[in-house]
Amino acid sequence: MLVATPAACLLGVFRPFWGLLCLVFLYYFRPDIWEAPDWFRPLMWITVSVAVGWALQVRTFRTHLLLAFSVAVLIGHLISALNAVASVEDSLNLVNVLAKLIIVQFLTMQLVDTPRKLNVFLWMNILGMVWNIKTILYLGFIGGGVTEDLRVDVGVGQGGGANYLAMILVMMLPFLFMKFQTGRARERTVSLVLIPLVLLCIVLTGSRAGYLAMGLTVLVMTLLTNRKVLGLLTAGIAAVVLLLAMPSAQWDRLQKGIGPEEQRDFAAQSRVLLWEAALEMWSDHSMLGVGPDNFSLLSPRYAGFYAGRNMETYTPGVARSGFVAHSTWLQTLAEGGLLSAIPFLLLFPAAMLYLWRCRRMARSDPDGSLIATHATAMMGMWVAFIVGSSFGSHIKLDFLWWYMGCVSALDLMVQRRSLMRHRTQHVPRRAEVEGFQGVGAT
Repeated sequence: MLVATPAACLLGVFRPFWGLLCLVFLYYFRPDIWEAPDWFRPLMWITVSVAVGWALQVRTFRTHLLLAFSVAVLIGHLISALNAVASVEDSLNLVNVLAKLIIVQFLTMQLVDTPRKLNVFLWMNILGMVWNIKTILYLGFIGGGVTEDLRVDVGVGQGGGANYLAMILVMMLPFLFMKFQTGRARERTVSLVLIPLVLLCIVLTGSRAGYLAMGLTVLVMTLLTNRKVLGLLTAGIAAVVLLLAMPSAQWDRLQKGIGPEEQRDFAAQSRVLLWEAALEMWSDHSMLGVGPDNFSLLSPRYAGFYAGRNMETYTPGVARSGFVAHSTWLQTLAEGGLLSAIPFLLLFPAAMLYLWRCRRMARSDPDGSLIATHATAMMGMWVAFIVGSSFGSHIKLDFLWWYMGCVSALDLMVQRRSLMRHRTQHVPRRAEVEGFQGVGAT
């Protein structure tokens, strides 16, 4: 990291798009936890260098409605933070993190300005996860690093936990699925190799939310693609991998998660109680919420238990941390109130609508196939994120915001290409009119 970070910073200044790729790639390695000093924050320094490179080399300034929604979320969180119920300091820290992520969203929107660049950007996310795929497979089959309920838990990016890991893996599937259908020969080969490995890794995480996200994502991709037979074949392969690779202990755990209340395990039952606590918290502070990152400080009082492997009962007056809401939507509602939750929730249907429009407009574009592939893949990625985030708190994950930047970038490039094509079609007609006028004058 001491060598890679300065190199990536230099690349960010002189070649800002490639610096952005370095930022994406290093995210999956969790460079901030490699016993580096506090001032050595690779992702932060690379972000700064890319911003400098953008200002010096590119100097574009594109805007988009998705960016406006994001800024509205940031402003709402800032107002909520200044009125936090438990800790203003913790709230302002999260606002600071969110501001940095929205800067990355902005830079992504400025620098990913062609379909080819978007293709490289999405592949870089896949490449970054290859390291973790290797680790998941190794730990899953060797046995080290596996939790007591037979789930592989590998730290990735800024998060941990099997549900978070499974969500990232499921988000890879739509892109690989589309590249296997429409990519170049090398892309098809790589996708063919990675798809079964990703499916196996999802099984090894043992994430019930991951299984649900995988099923819905494969279903959506089958409906969106024109090659239904291939989609059904992929769905069948996913089902076979799930049936053959899942240990019996995970089948038992899966049943405990969807069974009656008296049969649910701690993880499933605690989520229900935390969701109820989030709604109650929002009811008490409906407009501004309790403040960003304040949910875990207040959840013992509302949910009745502290964070831990066992449901330890809350004792009034004993200040100990509780769980997060395990739902991005409910936690945003509880922490930011309506002021933050409304623009945040609008981000996702708006992104889907823009991607749908890109698919439709791409039919008459020279690069239409590549644009349609990206738009379709990203629709599937958002399905995976939406389902996964219903069981985890993910508002401060980097890839949420840079993928929003990708949606904005794709929509802007499609609009720009459509406008240029429209102008080109009308130039000959104007020339003909001017020529006709000239003949008449002569």
